[in-house]
Amino acid sequence: MEQLDDTFAIEIAEYEEWSDRSRKNNFFELVYILRGAGLQSVNYVKQKYSKNGIFLLPAAKCHMYIIEKPTRFLFIRFTGSYFAAHGKQQVDYSSWFSRLNFILSNHDRYPGEVISEASEKKQIKRLLDVVLFEYQLRSSCSAFIIQNALVSILGILSRNIQKKILEGRTFKDSRFIELINFISFNILDREKISPAYLSAKFNIAESYFSEYFQRNASERFQDFVLKARLQIASSRALYTNAPITEIAWELGFTDSSHLNRMMKKYFGKGMREIRKGAVLLK
Repeated sequence: MEQLDDTFAIEIAEYEEWSDRSRKNNFFELVYILRGAGLQSVNYVKQKYSKNGIFLLPAAKCHMYIIEKPTRFLFIRFTGSYFAAHGKQQVDYSSWFSRLNFILSNHDRYPGEVISEASEKKQIKRLLDVVLFEYQLRSSCSAFIIQNALVSILGILSRNIQKKILEGRTFKDSRFIELINFISFNILDREKISPAYLSAKFNIAESYFSEYFQRNASERFQDFVLKARLQIASSRALYTNAPITEIAWELGFTDSSHLNRMMKKYFGKGMREIRKGAVLLK
């Protein structure tokens, strides 16, 4: 796998028979099927794949592809540093990427395509074709163009995962869907998800905000935000080697002990247990 930038690496590989690949220190990996067919197996659950299939390869110990027709893959590996600031970048996407942590915290980590809607899948395919072209071109601007394409791909992925989260749920107030989306995309920005900021942005009386949120979400605003951050923490424990103290600090917890207490309270397991992969949180 070729590291084109500190934040991502790309590999094109063809297999007639699958062999294990080293995926240590990854945040996650996007897989695009250029040609071929077979089965994707994750945690012993199998789903068919074929040409133009788009997958997120989860941090599962048991994952493989059962090749039925020789398959050519495009692997895009996002490292943990993809979500950190880098002074040498021409554009600092770090604050924007931090809002996309919920992609993995809400991804079900099972096999199957990450995008089901035909129009959205077509849009991602166009962007992946740009990535493939620039990877093969290798010009001085290719890494920058690829990174911009990846920004758009992650945006479409986040939009589709958010749709799945809200699927089947109905809200009397259509404004509440916009509120939930805004909170999800800005979950790490304390100022933007404060009741005062949200009340002003969505034209809700601040004194009424807590009642309004609980009536629509059937849970307290504070609990919703806390659980969203805990889901991000669980994903970082699974997908990165970042120290637990660092994860706790970045997500606004007092220290690692505070994070562990909250994780056990809401999900029944501490960060170290999650990191060992004993049970995937979901």
